[in-house]
Amino acid sequence: MQRRKKRVNRLRLFQLLLLLVICGAFWLGIDHYRQRQQITITAPALIVRSAPNSSREVTTITKNTTVTRLKQRKGWVKIFYRGKIGWLPTWLIHSQYDATKATDRLAEQTIVIDAGHGGSDSGALATNGTYEKYYTLKMAQALATKLKTSAARVIMTRSHDQSVALRQRPALANQVGASLFISFHFDSTPEADTASGFTTYYYHAASKKFAQTLSQQLNSLALTNRGTAYGNFQVIRDSTMPAVLLEMGYINDTTDYQSISSASYQQQVAQLIYQGLQKYTATN
Repeated sequence: MQRRKKRVNRLRLFQLLLLLVICGAFWLGIDHYRQRQQITITAPALIVRSAPNSSREVTTITKNTTVTRLKQRKGWVKIFYRGKIGWLPTWLIHSQYDATKATDRLAEQTIVIDAGHGGSDSGALATNGTYEKYYTLKMAQALATKLKTSAARVIMTRSHDQSVALRQRPALANQVGASLFISFHFDSTPEADTASGFTTYYYHAASKKFAQTLSQQLNSLALTNRGTAYGNFQVIRDSTMPAVLLEMGYINDTTDYQSISSASYQQQVAQLIYQGLQKYTATN
């Protein structure tokens, strides 16, 4: 009887120890999970938004503030801080960006830049036989380089001479949660030297203001500004964010081509679009 009692006691002790081990592992797991969900902001100051790409402010958090991560979506993280819930752009959390000094929201944007054509799709031909795809990439790269100085999240549909299907370009922008989409192209006519100038196209009504802002900013270019126009192009038709397609000159016009092929023109276009983006994001 005593032997049986000792066995029962040992069994109970073993069960108690096993329960303690399981509980300890459980609480350690919870503690590890909670620690993993904590984010410490190292940027000087960030504005918490009510939703990704939203303009409504929830609160401002400063350097060395620790917040709780709830979930992440398309480059933005949902956080909890002092009873408030909102969203932060992930690429700014450990940057040098100070939202309290910013006059626009350019740094908070995910901008997809589309260099038209590429690979087997050469695009239009210049009078000397040069392909359009070469200059769309040059211009896209110039803008991307300029935008990276603003701390914006910049994504290119192609970064070298490669084939990218039309449907894949807006699909990429939609997938990454882009807030703006810009596609570069160059016009052409059946007969050379019969048209000149650049045009800013939009498809959705929500993109019209974006197109107008960029078009107005490009007024100082030497080429004629042909204004904004509705354009039924797949890359801007299938984009769910404000999107424009820029035809930045006629590639088979001798005068336009001199500008198109010039590095100074490419840099000037990049600078003016950058300024246009600053203006647009300051009020939208």
